Amino acid sequence: MYSEPWSDIEDYNSEHEAALLTEMITELPVGHNLYGKSFKILAKREDSDDVLVVFDSKFYIVHLTWSRKKEILPYPETKSYGSLEVLQEQLAKDSLYF
Repeated sequence: MYSEPWSDIEDYNSEHEAALLTEMITELPVGHNLYGKSFKILAKREDSDDVLVVFDSKFYIVHLTWSRKKEILPYPETKSYGSLEVLQEQLAKDSLYF
C-alpha cells in the first residue's frame, strides 16, 4: 500500500515499532489530539521523522522531534486526515516529490 518514501511498519521488527511508539508517547503534551489515546502506528517516512498513525478512523501524520521529552504545543507537529481517500492523496504527493 505504501510507496517511497513511506514504509509499512510491518516491514520493521517489533523493537523499532516500540521505539517509535515510546518516543511518540513521550513527546505528546496534554492537549495534543493524540495525547492519552490508543493510536496505532501504520507507517514510517524514510526521509524524515514522520510517522503515520490511525486513531478512531482518522489518520494522522506526526513529525517526531526526537527530543526524548514532553513537547510544548504545537509540537510534535501533526496533520490529520479525515478519510482514507484524503490520506492517499497526501501519500501520492509525497511519492511525487521524493
